[in-house]
Amino acid sequence: MCAEKTSRVRFYLFLVGVVLTLSGAYGVVPMVSSLNVEEAIGSLTLAIGYAIAIPSTFLVPAVASAFGIRTVVVIAATCYLLFVLGNVYTAYYTLIPAAVFFGVGDGWYWSSGSIVANNFAVEISKNEPGTYEVRRRLFTGIFFAASQIGTIFGSAASVVFLFVDRQLSGRSNFTTNRDFSFCGANDCQDPNITLANIEQYTPAFVATRYSLIAFLAGLVLIAVILHMVNLPVEARHEVERTTNTSSDMCSTTPSNDDAAATANQNSTPFQVMAKSLKSTLKLLITPKQLLIMWLAIYGGMTLSFFNGEITRAFVSCVLGVDKVGVAVILFAAGDTIAAYVGGKVNSKHGRNYPFAFAFVLDVSSYVVCLNWQITENTTWVIYILSFMFGMSDGLWQSQTNEMYGSFFRDDNKQALAAWNIMYEVGLATQFAISKALCVWQKIYLQIALMAVAVIFYGVAYYIFVWRLREEKIYENRSTPISSHIHIIIISERL
Repeated sequence: MCAEKTSRVRFYLFLVGVVLTLSGAYGVVPMVSSLNVEEAIGSLTLAIGYAIAIPSTFLVPAVASAFGIRTVVVIAATCYLLFVLGNVYTAYYTLIPAAVFFGVGDGWYWSSGSIVANNFAVEISKNEPGTYEVRRRLFTGIFFAASQIGTIFGSAASVVFLFVDRQLSGRSNFTTNRDFSFCGANDCQDPNITLANIEQYTPAFVATRYSLIAFLAGLVLIAVILHMVNLPVEARHEVERTTNTSSDMCSTTPSNDDAAATANQNSTPFQVMAKSLKSTLKLLITPKQLLIMWLAIYGGMTLSFFNGEITRAFVSCVLGVDKVGVAVILFAAGDTIAAYVGGKVNSKHGRNYPFAFAFVLDVSSYVVCLNWQITENTTWVIYILSFMFGMSDGLWQSQTNEMYGSFFRDDNKQALAAWNIMYEVGLATQFAISKALCVWQKIYLQIALMAVAVIFYGVAYYIFVWRLREEKIYENRSTPISSHIHIIIISERL
């Protein structure tokens, strides 16, 4: 009992570290394209960062096997710290290295954080057989909830610092008698227009930028120390071997993950990395993955569309950079609510209803972005848009993650890695094209990609879910009616 209480305390302290880490890192991310708006250096920074996150994710199993999962978490948080510090000054020689650190941090922290949450679920479930699966889902949900709390807290800090900056400088009334024709969907990042309105995107006082970065960096530094002291040192190989034996599974057939874990026990870190890379690459080219990956890519592009375009072209351009934090808080609130409600709906009715609602939300948001005539009296629309994009992101992100786990039940680890890779591809792509296209062109691109993604998902659903369900019903006609009902329910939730 004492050991279980100790594990719970450690898990809660880990969550505190998550909140502090992501408060610092994601307190900066939404402002990068605004604070570093000159020559679109900020968008380039995030494009490079998310591109680096793709291959860096493959290194997590090897580093964890060699040095323990604590080392992965600490290195990732340290990379976030260096990324935050890199934004203290707008220049290629500071932001490009910062982009590299962000890529490693983002690729490692999310992967290792999920593993840590799973480790604690296994550890606490040892004395209560059959409770692992419930705790795994619960702890994973709590981990992602903590990440959103961190985003909200970091954004709130930026709101306070930049609000004080605006009040002291007298820049608080930006919307009075201003020309908004170059904002919103009409934003093409014209350098002349940007420089003429630079006060919209940057703090009035350099000291404000230094103070905000220092505060956010301090939060991440505290988190690094907390992770070092709190998390266990060992690599905890037994977690992989005991995962399925602790869960409430209907079948005793070993999964591919179990076989891989057994084979990895006597492998070197480089062999583990090679095997993991091979398995993931093999999964990436399967027909099933090639059909559903477009939803993950679209989800990543939508998140980066908000962080790179909405925060710059709508929030900073119209209201000023000090309001970016408010928009992000509303985005995170909508994200959290939608992810929670979407999970509830999914557990009872499947993921198609959440997908349909996310589709309607995004179409509505894009229509508003394209047709909204920005005036001084309608700037509040920006906050509604932020909340709506947050809700759709909460649905796309959580439901596509669950979809990969369901479509690839026997290759769960590789499937979730594949989901993360496709999501990062979407994030990197949107930032990479940021300067090449106007916002209205990116909106049409988003709509087209969403339509293609939904169509391909429909094909995948018909081939791998609907038809499979019909075959199961046909093959089990001799079984009791209650078994038929059970088969239908399980299939509907795929």
